[in-house]
Amino acid sequence: MKTVLFFVALCGTLSVVELISPCVKCQNDQSCKPPNCFCCRDELNLPIPLSETPQIVFFTFDDALTDAASKFYRKLFNETRMNPNGCPISMTLFISHQDTIYRNVNDFYKRGMEIASHSVTHSHMSTSNFMEEAKKQKRNLAKLGGIPENEIVGWRSPFLEPIGDMQPDKLKELGYVYDATLTYSKRKLSDKAPTPFTLDFGWPYDCKVKPCPKRHHAGFWEVPVVSLMDYKHKYDCVYVDGCNNPPPNEASAYQFLMDNFNSYYTTSRVPFGINMHSSWFYIADRLNAMDRFINTLLKMDDVYIVSVDKTIKWLQNPTPLGELHAFEPWKCDHLKARQESDKATSNNRQGMGLSHAELQQMYIQQRLRQIAEMRKEIELRKQRELQLLQQTSNFVNRPWWSPPRRPQSNSNIHRSPFTQEIPNAHVLENTLEETVQEPVKTDKALATKSAGI
Repeated sequence: MKTVLFFVALCGTLSVVELISPCVKCQNDQSCKPPNCFCCRDELNLPIPLSETPQIVFFTFDDALTDAASKFYRKLFNETRMNPNGCPISMTLFISHQDTIYRNVNDFYKRGMEIASHSVTHSHMSTSNFMEEAKKQKRNLAKLGGIPENEIVGWRSPFLEPIGDMQPDKLKELGYVYDATLTYSKRKLSDKAPTPFTLDFGWPYDCKVKPCPKRHHAGFWEVPVVSLMDYKHKYDCVYVDGCNNPPPNEASAYQFLMDNFNSYYTTSRVPFGINMHSSWFYIADRLNAMDRFINTLLKMDDVYIVSVDKTIKWLQNPTPLGELHAFEPWKCDHLKARQESDKATSNNRQGMGLSHAELQQMYIQQRLRQIAEMRKEIELRKQRELQLLQQTSNFVNRPWWSPPRRPQSNSNIHRSPFTQEIPNAHVLENTLEETVQEPVKTDKALATKSAGI
């Protein structure tokens, strides 16, 4: 990150004005040091040589965790695929509530994947709904997915739409550690990419989707969504599945992934993020290309495929390749504990003497209770909203329609409201009344004559 020099003419004198970027300002500030603070940068500049720096690759997948999506993820991130330290590769799932199958959430958690939040309704975030969405989805993942709440530390807003400084403030208040919403565009494959960093000096880059946070948010991490270049190296793609030039076959899809990876691996070794949706895999060539791409990375002893939270753990405590086998945050002993805990729960149920059908019935009853609680909560919320509406608006208590008042007159003759202002209108009304009554008289006369009366 460099300073920018501007030449300004003042009173006939040429002066040089130096604008220091927030990233440089942060790096010049000796108080910002890991693990509590990490300056924004496009080069790691760590106290370890580049040759001893692992190339971190982190995958993120957005939206509901359905059975169809889970099938793809199990194929690509199966337990046989290991990092050089002997632990399984991992990814981050930003999960929204609607259509998510929560048994899949728990399954991927036990496999060592990071479970992060992506809102309840997957709607546009605003200052009025953000707090509720971030709070409730964290609770959903904890209660329905069986995830310890303190392990749900990541958030991404739907449609990558931030809401400014309120976002990191409220996320930090709710116990989140990082946000992964703000975007950064690479215009060429050779462009440098920023690392994840803390917002101690605000968001320093161009704000692609407004509003971005402007204030300082000490110790809160931002993981930029850095675009990739399409397979023709022509246009940038925020998501892998969002390219204007999608790869037409397996070979071009594989090369697209490798070209973007090498733009990090052969230069700065900044952590490389692959952000996408599972819909990309509905085309078999692309699924095969991703499978081949991951296999290629697994053959490299200096490449690690880890989740976002593990990426942050490494940036907080940069560790050279030769010591990563002992790097505590990347160990996988806890996975055995998770699986053994699940087996113990299963054994306890079997010890109760319950058949498969009875266990299934217990699960259904539990889900029905959860649904009943949710419906009760929705009904209470509706009642509160109705009460608030009645208190703040008189319009609800007004009659929707009232008949027009008839004009007051001392005359026995009805005076039309449309003619009451016309001079001599009563003469016209009398004439009209006589004209209407004449055919009635004529009919009576004809009836009398025909009857011989």
